Amino acid sequence: MSAATRTHLHLPPSVHAYREVQMPDECQEASGVSLKRVLTLRYLIVFGLAYLAPTVVFNYYGIITSMTGGMMALAYVITTVVMCFTAYSYAAMVKAYPVAGSAYTYVRKAVNPWLGFLTGWVMLVDYLLLPMICYLLVGIYMNQFIPVVPTWLWVVAAAVIGAWTNIAGVRATGRINTVIIAAQVAFSVVLIVLIAGYVWRGNGSGSLFVASALVNPGHFDAGNVLLAASILAVSFLGFDAVSTMAEETVEPAKTVPRAIMIVPIAAGLGFAVISYFTQIAWPAGYQEISNPDAGIFELLERVGGTALSTTFLVTDNLASLICAMAGLAAASRILYGMGRDGALPKRFFGTLHSRFRTPVNNIVLTSLIALSAVFYADNLTGAASLMSFGALTGFVLVNYSVINHYFIRGGRRHGWDLVRYLVVPGVGVLVSLVLWVNVDASAKILGAIWLGVGIIYLALSTKGFRQPPIELELDDDHEPEQEPSRR
Repeated sequence: MSAATRTHLHLPPSVHAYREVQMPDECQEASGVSLKRVLTLRYLIVFGLAYLAPTVVFNYYGIITSMTGGMMALAYVITTVVMCFTAYSYAAMVKAYPVAGSAYTYVRKAVNPWLGFLTGWVMLVDYLLLPMICYLLVGIYMNQFIPVVPTWLWVVAAAVIGAWTNIAGVRATGRINTVIIAAQVAFSVVLIVLIAGYVWRGNGSGSLFVASALVNPGHFDAGNVLLAASILAVSFLGFDAVSTMAEETVEPAKTVPRAIMIVPIAAGLGFAVISYFTQIAWPAGYQEISNPDAGIFELLERVGGTALSTTFLVTDNLASLICAMAGLAAASRILYGMGRDGALPKRFFGTLHSRFRTPVNNIVLTSLIALSAVFYADNLTGAASLMSFGALTGFVLVNYSVINHYFIRGGRRHGWDLVRYLVVPGVGVLVSLVLWVNVDASAKILGAIWLGVGIIYLALSTKGFRQPPIELELDDDHEPEQEPSRR
């Protein structure tokens, strides 16, 4: 959407930078050259964890700890359990379609192209909303430090920067992305060490081992914890990015599925550990936080003062801006591809600017959508819930794809296959649905409206579902073909 994965969801710019040096597939085929297989399981795990942006856990600290009564770690544990089943299904589908790597592709190939299109359509909303979340975080955090400037003005300023850099074709370099990811990892580790020392000196809970930091029976509310878990699902968007490295991986048939399983589990445990430490640092935080959207700063001030909170502000805002740039580029190029292929009006969506050679119309449109962040200036929960709708819908359908591909179509219905291709993915469908049902009601309404528009569009474009739908280009490294200059 991390850094690419943030909510920053995680179209990590680091991946874009990596892909830009790869030869196009058609060139590889023509020259007979293929990428050297050198990547090991360890590399894929590190790559996948970096993709998920370590600091995303801090972005949700205030709203989730307030929502759960201080049980953010428990919410992450629940989400991680759901991800275990979903990761299993992704790994199973990677074996069936090793060149794929997205819920859209798996559903399209394993179920049918119409449901696949609708899966892609729902996924598209996450691409469109990613910049909104990033700009909103920048606005909320800057307003926390400079209150005289309203959040909405910071959002507009960030959106202008993001739009202009995309129009001009500016991309963050791989080195910049690597530095920012490293800074996020370092900040997370340093904070855990600082909290441990803070608590050891008798502050916070006064003990490093507190059961109520995980489960507090006196304040436990299943509905709120499940709502929190549904929101935290967006922390894992992009965990399957390791599948894009299959061509360079040693023994990809075994290594890639293993990495897909390990990455979300390791990330979930890491998020849960960080959440646990934030809770023991400020046990009453869920009751005392004055501004949940920016609650992390209140915690950081307690633990490390202004220096620590300022360090986080700079690191996280840079990550958000670069992530927004990557998300804006991906969304605008998806729309460009649809316009170029006639799926959307070509005169608007399928043209490039004669000077910049970028899809300016789509960049402006996507930036305007991102500006909807001003309506969520005091509601980070609502904005995150919108992305959860698309993420969890994709998780449900990937789990079902395993059942349809292996159990129903493939006839793998006996012995251990019954467990692998029906029971496990079936549980994945159910637990993902549990979180989906607990998504915020307004997010489900808006998501249903978006899905309804997609169904209408699909019906019209396929002449009443009698023709196969267009193939969406939901590939974040897709580049528009350059048109000849008119100058």
